Amino acid sequence: MNVLLIEDDKRIAGLVERGLREEGHSVSISYDGVEGAAMMLGGEYDAALLDVYLPGMDGFQVLETVRARHCRTPILMLTAVDAVPKVLKAFDLGADDYLVKPFLLKILLARIGAIARRAQPVQSPLLQASGVTLDRQRRQATRNGRQIPLTRKQTELLDVLMRRSGLVTSREELIEAAWDDATGVKENTLDVYIHSLRSKLEDKSETKPLIRTVHGTGYIFVVE
Repeated sequence: MNVLLIEDDKRIAGLVERGLREEGHSVSISYDGVEGAAMMLGGEYDAALLDVYLPGMDGFQVLETVRARHCRTPILMLTAVDAVPKVLKAFDLGADDYLVKPFLLKILLARIGAIARRAQPVQSPLLQASGVTLDRQRRQATRNGRQIPLTRKQTELLDVLMRRSGLVTSREELIEAAWDDATGVKENTLDVYIHSLRSKLEDKSETKPLIRTVHGTGYIFVVE
């Protein structure tokens, strides 16, 4: 993704930038609200991270300005304040999500990936990778002529993994994609669902695993 980061705290900006780049994303940074708004209006970004307290123009003003100009870039607000009126104001002005500092970098990466995916135009219900065809509408996968029925959560998990074929997908991003309330998901719940998904996709005739565990990080859909 091409991500715009508008954050005046250079230490936080540096940490977020490094985390995004390590995941393979491109990052542009602004430390000022006026400049950040101009960059968002003048560039093409898959997502933007927008701090609330900024010099020149605060985050709410930036948000109101770009939405008034019909900018549809998905925006995740970052702030140290979690007061309900502030959160509601952000959503009223057109924010796509809201994250309170301090935050885990993995959670930030999962959230920014989620809002970018939701903003993508509707595409064909069929997704293909490594000999697997996923029909999201029918909740069905096909591999080597085998039709494999899937549950809703299995479909969501496989969709994210296939879209990131060859790249590690974090546990947090997978949980955000498949569960409406990620906070209530136990540590081993994701592992159970991935195991059931593997059991459906990988039979004895297929010697190479499609979904590989990356210990301590997440999972990867292997590119054949």
